[in-house]
Amino acid sequence: MDGLEGTVENIERAIGEAATARSIAIDYYQGLGPPDLCFLSKVFHRAWLPSNIADLPATGYYHWVVGADCSCPAAVSAYFDSLLRAVQPPSWYQSGAYTVTKATFCLFNAFRKVDIRCEATFPGKVRVFAVDGKGVSSEGVSDELWEEAFLCSCLRALHPPPDLPHIKIQTNLPLPLDRTFLSLAEKHFWKGVKLGQAPDEPTHAIAFNLLSVTVRDY
Repeated sequence: MDGLEGTVENIERAIGEAATARSIAIDYYQGLGPPDLCFLSKVFHRAWLPSNIADLPATGYYHWVVGADCSCPAAVSAYFDSLLRAVQPPSWYQSGAYTVTKATFCLFNAFRKVDIRCEATFPGKVRVFAVDGKGVSSEGVSDELWEEAFLCSCLRALHPPPDLPHIKIQTNLPLPLDRTFLSLAEKHFWKGVKLGQAPDEPTHAIAFNLLSVTVRDY
């Protein structure tokens, strides 16, 4: 089977289309932006066949995430590991099994209008980079960029999730992450005006932005 236990996924028609669509939309996202996105490449390895016969082409899968621990690349790698361990074993009648060959986690930095992405290949390495609205990738993400992106992810988790198919919601931040969130909210408090006005709040008052109001109501 190709599924993940505890996670419902969308299947891509063409591998990479979810990442491409997200990159195209970066400049058009408003407020806190879209929920975090995780997409996987899976390959079906056929059993009982000679080694010189190639595997089938990879298939792309993706799911949206709200409330996952993405406080640092190591935390994202731990999320990837949880997905790998959740790959459902093949049924007795299947002639092979699926293997995850690549995983990518995207978190939108609404302060800078860039997408921060953590990509892991199996086996291989972890790559962290940023993508802007023009589709330009920048290798190496500063601590500040990642902090802002994680803060935005936490803020999104404190708002009602969007109506998207197969969105994975993980509620209630653990205490260490709760403290990290509040610390980052204080550190980047004066950037809140970049996130825009909070709905149902007095207009033309920069103090009632999405950061300050979310923290106030937390």
